[in-house]
Amino acid sequence: MKKMFVFVFAAILFANIAMADSIADKWGITGRIGTNYVYESEFSGAAIGGWGVNKDIPAGWGFTGGAGLMYGIKDNVAVYFDVTYDQFNIKANPKGQAEQTVGTVKMIDFTVGAQWRFMPKKAFVPYIGAGLDFMINRFGFNDEYSDGSDMEADNTYGGHLSFGADYFLTPNIALNAEIRGVYGTKGNIIRKYPGEQDVVAADYNPTNISGFVGVRFFAKLHNRFE
Repeated sequence: MKKMFVFVFAAILFANIAMADSIADKWGITGRIGTNYVYESEFSGAAIGGWGVNKDIPAGWGFTGGAGLMYGIKDNVAVYFDVTYDQFNIKANPKGQAEQTVGTVKMIDFTVGAQWRFMPKKAFVPYIGAGLDFMINRFGFNDEYSDGSDMEADNTYGGHLSFGADYFLTPNIALNAEIRGVYGTKGNIIRKYPGEQDVVAADYNPTNISGFVGVRFFAKLHNRFE
């Protein structure tokens, strides 16, 4: 039984390797989830004085996931468009107290970029990518810190580098893993009090490193007039 299992596994593995194919002239749809590590941000002078917190907003881990569309221009060159949702907590260190979670940042990252794919006709295809990012940011206080004021976060933009690999189970289905680093411009988180002047609460830094796992589906769309 054990030998039979090994034989079947090896047969499937070699069959998959034999079926691996290029993505040239194919469209791909990607779905994936993962985790991200978001770099430090900073509270403003008004927040430090009014709330008695330390300046640094600690770096931390969050959730990420999304979907994308890609097109294979050549065997080893592809372009892509991704939409990624990121969520992570904003924490504060009030003087003389333990670190506390005060709110949550939610970010939608619209990404365009290009890939260079190594060994494009093998089952295992590593790649590198780079592109541009536009990030829509939202922030909300936890209930215990909300005082009726509204919060606004500036949208930000930047660029990214990625390193990843596709492993083709069939010519049209691949498992995907990727590490992506995003460098973004900073933006203000503004606290709006009804009938009062707006207050800049924090200088928000969207720069992060994300790790994804997911699945890609490829298909070649033929012109119906051919």
